Amino acid sequence: MIAITNNAIINIHKKKIKRVIAINDIGGISKTVPPSRCTTEFTIHVPSSYDYRFNTEKREEILDVIKRCYYINKQKNVPMFYATSKDLREFTTTEKDMKKEIARFPTPNYRTTEEDLFDEGASATPSMAS
Repeated sequence: MIAITNNAIINIHKKKIKRVIAINDIGGISKTVPPSRCTTEFTIHVPSSYDYRFNTEKREEILDVIKRCYYINKQKNVPMFYATSKDLREFTTTEKDMKKEIARFPTPNYRTTEEDLFDEGASATPSMAS
């Protein structure tokens, strides 16, 4: 199970917290896109640690919430990366990779702005009148 707060993504397994990823620690998100047949996989890139790979039918809903929380925290869109491979294994830094100092962060040519939620040239947060 995954829980998302304004500040963190929490993975819960058998009523225990398995991992907490601070929204501010996210370096980007990769997802599989056609011609890949996988429509349920995504990876949250955590440059200061290892990445987290998820597989869920609720991928788009989860990504929408993460993108909104990221923008609220950082005032910019989360970098999104598209992969057409059958899965995201080659784009996911594992705990073993971290120990060997191997990073599998996608290169800039995989970056897409297609899914940016906010125009970063304009202020997306309204000012509060007192």
